[in-house]
Amino acid sequence: MATAVVQRSAPVAFEGHKLGFTKDVKIEDNSGSRIDPEVIDWLQPISKDATDEELREQYERDGVLFVKGVMPRERVLAMRKKYFEYVSSSGVLKEGTDPVDGIFCGGDPHKYAGPGVASHLGVTPEECEFLAKSITAHQEDFVKGFAKDENIMLMVKRIKPDWEEPILFKRQLLRSNMPNSEGTATKVHFDQIFLRAAPPTSLTAWVPIGDIPPESGGLIYLESSVPLGLKIENEFTKINSKSSDEERLSAFNVNMMDRGNLSRDCGKFSKENPNSSNVNKPRKWLIANYEAGDVVFHHPFMVHASGVNRDPLNRIRLATDLRFADKMVPYDHRWANKYWTPGDGL
Repeated sequence: MATAVVQRSAPVAFEGHKLGFTKDVKIEDNSGSRIDPEVIDWLQPISKDATDEELREQYERDGVLFVKGVMPRERVLAMRKKYFEYVSSSGVLKEGTDPVDGIFCGGDPHKYAGPGVASHLGVTPEECEFLAKSITAHQEDFVKGFAKDENIMLMVKRIKPDWEEPILFKRQLLRSNMPNSEGTATKVHFDQIFLRAAPPTSLTAWVPIGDIPPESGGLIYLESSVPLGLKIENEFTKINSKSSDEERLSAFNVNMMDRGNLSRDCGKFSKENPNSSNVNKPRKWLIANYEAGDVVFHHPFMVHASGVNRDPLNRIRLATDLRFADKMVPYDHRWANKYWTPGDGL
């Protein structure tokens, strides 16, 4: 008989920013270090039932909008179950468990490297069935249908009412982070680094596919960092001014750091880039208790990363990145017109 593992909420100490307790939260970054609790705070959530004005005001002020309950929870969990059923032949799931729980089989997590990290680890689809299945999943109807969820597009239109014809880019990335997989957390970056073929006209929707408590590797956001991202990109633009068009647009050109990323060490990056209103005060990394149905929308210059997945129930962290733009203004066509494939240079 299959062992049922219930998708549970985070422990009480993690249930909301108002409760505090950041000193008890252990978030590890890609450098292998724990982020200093002194530079951690809670990402402010907002209800999908907030007014359009409230949504836009918070997005414009913070550069990030953490919206609770955008999608029906049941729909998100159905997607999670379908995905893990799709990749289950690879042996990634613990035997006898329900696919919706996504319980890792154990062993070396690097042998189950997924999109976004496999190339860093030198893992190829030919030697990793999980990676191969994860790649083909991007063109399956159940994945494409999930990305086109009407609730997400409605929220995009509410955040960007001036967009004449909002479109969803074809290219998305299903990211699966195995528990205790060292060196595979998302490094510090902002999205415009990878979308340089157009001005910063896009909007990202990060969709957790399942519950992701703070210790389980969800996205973390550097507070008030849109101006910082813009400043950094302007510096890269100057450095790359004499490069070829291809090099200038590439996130992986010779002048970039660590494959387009800004740092592996979130704590160090925070302290090296203090709050603009108080140079003696480091910017804080904002964490959250993400639940199935939540969606986070962020600005192309918003600096973010993720923690290492230390899920106490050994659950695989699954999420997808969706990007939107207005078809009537310049946007990065490299992302809009093709599905993700390994080594596509984006």
